[in-house]
Amino acid sequence: MLFYSKAVMICILFFYCLILISGCSSKFSPMFTESWSENLALASNGTKAIPPEINDGKMDTFGVTQMPNREYTLILPEEKEINRIVIYSGNVVAYNIYCWDSKNKKWVSVGSMGPNAGRQKAYSDKYKMTIPRFDHRIKFKTDRIKLIVSRAESDGVMTTRTPAKNDRIINQRTEYIQMGRDRVRVDLYDVFTYGNATIREIELYTHVQKPKFE
Repeated sequence: MLFYSKAVMICILFFYCLILISGCSSKFSPMFTESWSENLALASNGTKAIPPEINDGKMDTFGVTQMPNREYTLILPEEKEINRIVIYSGNVVAYNIYCWDSKNKKWVSVGSMGPNAGRQKAYSDKYKMTIPRFDHRIKFKTDRIKLIVSRAESDGVMTTRTPAKNDRIINQRTEYIQMGRDRVRVDLYDVFTYGNATIREIELYTHVQKPKFE
């Protein structure tokens, strides 16, 4: 009987602790939630973009870039500490992000995304579609950010007998074709081809002060 009473008391104490923790978590939640500024990258906030479609605040427009420089640039009206970069992709799957270091006059790599990395997907109620989204956390004071695309879904492989001088050859093979009584040797080259890159929007944020606990 004594053992049963202790077991009941332990269960009651356990559930009481759960209720207490649950109540406290809602009360303390502002302390553990990140708070962000408005989107600093928007054209309405004075930021210039190349191409301009990537900061117009619209998910149904695309910034399109072509080889040899599939590059996107944001120029802020003044230096800001950037803590978060959010990229809404059209067909881009791999890229590198750089911030301009005004003190040392050079571009500094602050993030990247590879073709095998996982991607998030954000559903837009306004546009009724799911959009690939990449979220990066950094800490860098700058007024210029650029993104250089290394891989897009439009990239692919083309087979040719006559590759150009600057083509990226990923495989070479020899085949023989029967032409009448003769077998003709044919050298074939698999060449990696670069298509257009598209990005819907790039957003920039800085940390803001969290709400004070009362």
